[in-house]
Amino acid sequence: MVKSWVNSAERIGADLHLELTGPGGRRAAVIRALREAVRSGRLAPGTRLPPYRSLAADLGVARNTVADAYAELVAEGWLTARQGSGTRVAEFAEPLRATARVPRKAPPRARGPRHDLTQGTPDTSAFPRTAWLASYRRALQQAPNEVFGPGDPAGRVELREALTEYLARARGVRTEPGRIVICSGFAHALRLLFGGGVLRGPLAVEAYGLGFHREVLAAAGVRTVPLPSTNTARGSTGWGASGPCCSRRRTSSRPAGRCTPRAGRP
Repeated sequence: MVKSWVNSAERIGADLHLELTGPGGRRAAVIRALREAVRSGRLAPGTRLPPYRSLAADLGVARNTVADAYAELVAEGWLTARQGSGTRVAEFAEPLRATARVPRKAPPRARGPRHDLTQGTPDTSAFPRTAWLASYRRALQQAPNEVFGPGDPAGRVELREALTEYLARARGVRTEPGRIVICSGFAHALRLLFGGGVLRGPLAVEAYGLGFHREVLAAAGVRTVPLPSTNTARGSTGWGASGPCCSRRRTSSRPAGRCTPRAGRP
């Protein structure tokens, strides 16, 4: 269980990765996907599910579809529902071990384009200042003294535990805190992987990718191979449909691929 001073996904809004596949209607698909997420351990006991309205909007289905799915899984014993507490995963299985966005208007600019689409220039006006300020205040007030000293080079274990739960819930990836390393940025991760000899080239990169990422790879002696960014090119080279939010690892003697990280998405 994540410590009380750690900002859990429950406080900041929970994403929930569900694959609606298989026979039957949308209701049956939602029930099947939620049941499998609980059975497999992706949703640990006690995890609070998002309100049915928001989950319905995320999945593109009717509200009653999700509401009925929740009610069915409560009746089956997979979920529990209490007024004022929301819908949660029932406490009958072992949890996975090893372990709002606030819109803000942009300030007026004296000159320059209205919409800057240059690579590496995100819309900083949309940064959720209020949510981050509240999270920082809660963590600083409640965290024990030892967390402010030197720690594990891989990153705080509380953060890696929270990421383990997030990856299982929102991305369908099961891992453990010991297999996660916190980096200061994407360039830092590239330096660790290629500068440290974990991976070697050649490396397939997007033709439109960020220039300074290629400079980091060039400094490590990695040969890069530009790839077109069209769906056809990705399909012909065996890239997945997840697009520029993934990275693929190969053994050190085989080629690897790097995709530009999607801003604001871990």
